[in-house]
Amino acid sequence: MPVPPMTHTLPIASNPLALLEREWVLTNGTGAFAMGTVPGVNTRRYHALLVASARPPVARFAALNQVLEQVVIGGQPKPLRLEFTTCQFRGLDAQVPRVFAPKGCSTLTRFERGVRVAWTHRVAKIEGIPGQIEFRRELALHWKQQAATLRYRVRFTPAAGQAALPSLTLRLGPLTSLRDYHQVQLQSRDGAPSAQHGADSVTLKRGDLAVTLRSPGSRFGPAPEWWYKAYYEIEDHRGLDCEEDYFLPGWFEVPLDPARGGEAALTVALGEQPAPPLPDEDDTRLRRLAPVIDRLSALTSPAPTAAAPPAGMPADLPTILALAADDFVVDRWIKETKLATIIAGYPWFTDWGRDTFIALPGLLLTTGRYDEARSVLRAFAAVVRDGLVPNVFDDKDASAGQYNTVDGSLWFVHAAMEYVRVSGDREAWTQWLGEACQLIVEAYIRGTTPPELAHIAKQEGAALIRMTGDGLVTAGTPATQLTWMDAACNGVVFTARPGKAVEINALWFHVLSGMSEMLAETNRNSADHYQKLGARIGRSFSKIFWNDQLGYLHDHAWTDPSGQEHIDASLRPNQLLAVSLAHSPLPRKRQQQVIDAVRQRLLTPLGIRTLPTDDAKFHPHYGGPPMSRDEAYHQGTVWPWLIGPYAEGLLRVGRFSDASRAEARQAIDGLLQWMLGPGLGQVPEIAEGASPHRPDGCVAQAWSVAELLRVLDLIAHPPKA
Repeated sequence: MPVPPMTHTLPIASNPLALLEREWVLTNGTGAFAMGTVPGVNTRRYHALLVASARPPVARFAALNQVLEQVVIGGQPKPLRLEFTTCQFRGLDAQVPRVFAPKGCSTLTRFERGVRVAWTHRVAKIEGIPGQIEFRRELALHWKQQAATLRYRVRFTPAAGQAALPSLTLRLGPLTSLRDYHQVQLQSRDGAPSAQHGADSVTLKRGDLAVTLRSPGSRFGPAPEWWYKAYYEIEDHRGLDCEEDYFLPGWFEVPLDPARGGEAALTVALGEQPAPPLPDEDDTRLRRLAPVIDRLSALTSPAPTAAAPPAGMPADLPTILALAADDFVVDRWIKETKLATIIAGYPWFTDWGRDTFIALPGLLLTTGRYDEARSVLRAFAAVVRDGLVPNVFDDKDASAGQYNTVDGSLWFVHAAMEYVRVSGDREAWTQWLGEACQLIVEAYIRGTTPPELAHIAKQEGAALIRMTGDGLVTAGTPATQLTWMDAACNGVVFTARPGKAVEINALWFHVLSGMSEMLAETNRNSADHYQKLGARIGRSFSKIFWNDQLGYLHDHAWTDPSGQEHIDASLRPNQLLAVSLAHSPLPRKRQQQVIDAVRQRLLTPLGIRTLPTDDAKFHPHYGGPPMSRDEAYHQGTVWPWLIGPYAEGLLRVGRFSDASRAEARQAIDGLLQWMLGPGLGQVPEIAEGASPHRPDGCVAQAWSVAELLRVLDLIAHPPKA
């Protein structure tokens, strides 16, 4: 199967800095990644040519931030230096807010992204020298290794009759920081790492971290210096540390053929040994994904209906989707066993339980990666505690977890049932998976509390997650955030949803109904019990949540310490789960009303708003320092992942008719077009609530990609009744 080496190609005719907001991400299956902008200018502290993982998939640190790249023509006393790197610095005043130096990106003519990223520069006018130079830089991550390779190609094309150049040398100066990827390096605070060099290599050490850089065929000359106050504009806007000092240990010098140019490579690797060479044609990842690409080809035809792909963007959607999904699937060690897990988003998330199991069906079941799906389920089943799966594993300690979520465990059961339904793996269900799911259900029935919140449960005198007399699940307090709308900052919980939340109880009804079916042949008593509970929940659900006057579902209901009952009647997308899941507690007419309300007031081209624009709490924009961002996070901000429940709801209410399938496809076209164009193969975490819905948050989010895949699958292969 022919697969193009690059999925995105951007010809750049003028002003590359106009593309400064276009970001790319590369991953390597371990939690490590590389990330940057199209012009090659770092605008985040997370932008680096390698962010390595010291304890995969966590303990990530910036191993190589940038490289100063020079092509030197001639020797002393007056060599001509051509620069191909650009850093950003803060300007002196409001009239000049930013300064770019060197100005290497000014010669950029093309950017490419696939399993690698590449930049092509062309210098057509060289002072005093007839001819032109083409400079190409290509970055590749080593699969399943903490290493990256930069490949360089320099071509000199002389003008007619022009003799060879006097000499031609490529100089590479690595700019490094060796710091936690959430932090910045300051020379005054952190000092320089130790450096030990060889003929063509240098090893940098700081504390327990070591990084080795090597350029075969070069000569490394130690010349330590600092580049002060590189400016990260995005971090400045986010109210975070936004200036960093880079340490440059010296220069690699590679002699090139003065008549033609030549090639060179620079590798960076975790540890005190150089990385093994990257194969010349390293298409291992594409070969491994070939069955997935073939499978997705059947889902993505015809092409998106909203518009043709942007100029210069090949519409190779199956390959783009396969790579995007693969970016999030990584290794995790659980009790000395290597299993799989799902990174929630790049650059700053690890593997979150809730995100993992919302994303699993799309990333791994739609793509036919059943072994990895089973491995992810086993990884989390091994650490279920009191009926809860971890909401997140600790970023420093790969074996520790936080259990502060009410829905993560319910999504685990949903993903487990979907895994068995799609893969047909009843053996896993009977041997261990079914038991893990039943432990969760029974814990919710009798009541359970996240261990981190035991002190609050003691004050409340009751488990923080428990089933009430009407069969519905109540969870949390006004001071906790256990649902997915969990934004909080400096002790302020912005979307406190204590009590009975609509999506939690839609999930609860679905889980009990599904478990009753799964256990019908092997555990009749439990199956009957869950069926009766489900019937009770079905009666209670509409009584608590349905608002006949508004024509949609309340978001949550709770009782205060005095016994007074409260209702939050905000129009939120959480109610979509009462329509999208296979088992719904609502009659079809009310399901249609929910879809109509969301379509009219919450639907956008990039996903679903979390509040309508006429709500008093609506925040049209997302940005600023953490307090401002968290306040807006679930108060109108658009979430692409919610397009999945919306589209599935459309399909189920429409009984998967041709009209409903066409409308579902139209609903996801905006996100597909983003992936084909500005998103460079990925889908963001969020977008602003106000038009034009500027994307923000993580550049690449697992459940955003997963729900696109799942909707495409539902359109192509409606589930059997």
